[in-house]
Amino acid sequence: MENCGFGWQNRVLDAALTASAQVASLPVINLRNQLGAESLGWRVLGTSAALILKLPSVGIWRAFSLHRSNLSASASLTVSVQSGSAVVWQGSAQGVANAQMILVSPTAVQGDSVTMQITDPANPDGYLSIPLAYAGPLWQPARNYSTDSTAGNELGSDSTTTLGGAEFVDGRWYQRKLSIAHQSYGDADAAVLAQILRVAATGQNILFLPDPASTPPRLAQTGLFGRLSGSDLSNPFGVADRHALTLTHTERL
Repeated sequence: MENCGFGWQNRVLDAALTASAQVASLPVINLRNQLGAESLGWRVLGTSAALILKLPSVGIWRAFSLHRSNLSASASLTVSVQSGSAVVWQGSAQGVANAQMILVSPTAVQGDSVTMQITDPANPDGYLSIPLAYAGPLWQPARNYSTDSTAGNELGSDSTTTLGGAEFVDGRWYQRKLSIAHQSYGDADAAVLAQILRVAATGQNILFLPDPASTPPRLAQTGLFGRLSGSDLSNPFGVADRHALTLTHTERL
């Protein structure tokens, strides 16, 4: 098990994006949108597509993910990181949960371009819908989060109760949320967290992985991509280099 990881430097937002195909009204550039709505995402007619990210210079990569998608259980994701014409790392994942797929390389790799190949031959919709994506580095604190952390959900529904007490519920949305408690951030960790929270305050989605070393199916089950906010930073152990901070993370819908 590894320490938890935060993906906050999303190169999807600043890299040059191209795709093997796209619907004219739902182009690949929509991946820069921070909303997870299918009507505002990237769509491809058919059951396979490639997303290519290119940087003007070499960047650091470790985590790659697709969110709020219509991918079926048989979907697969293959990622290739290149430096010039040389492939420096390639990995693949299969396992969709919570409408997302996540792949993490064992270590950080450097390259100036990334190709994310998506294949889903059994998709019943006959098209691929990808509203949100992450590709970039992963930051891990020196020590892991606390067992005081919790996971829950927010439910959106309309309920009508008859005179006889019968209840009719119309479900609207289901949103996962995490309370990430940590009592042992160091000074260096606190400085990075300040940067992460400043970025998150603009509305940018943050990727959180409880254990980046998990298998892809487990990553998809436990990872969360969405809005992040934090409580006040405290010093529960006096002058020791240990700080406490609780983060609230909510899935982007």
